[in-house]
Amino acid sequence: MADPLPFFAEVRVLRAPGSPRLEGKLGGTLGITEPPDEATPPAYAVLLDGEDEVYTFLRDEIEPTGHMRKQEDYY
Repeated sequence: MADPLPFFAEVRVLRAPGSPRLEGKLGGTLGITEPPDEATPPAYAVLLDGEDEVYTFLRDEIEPTGHMRKQEDYY
């Protein structure tokens, strides 16, 4: 499993099952789930640029760009 992403990491959507229009979009991580057990992978809450809602992605559906955003960008 890939390393966890920090809050406000900039990510690009690689895959968006059920919402292919989101693929390739950039956004920032706003949260991470706490799985009930080790077999369940965490999911990330991501606010995508130009979108009004937060989407949830598994780690292998997003990739970090190497840039960090700021909390002030969102709150």
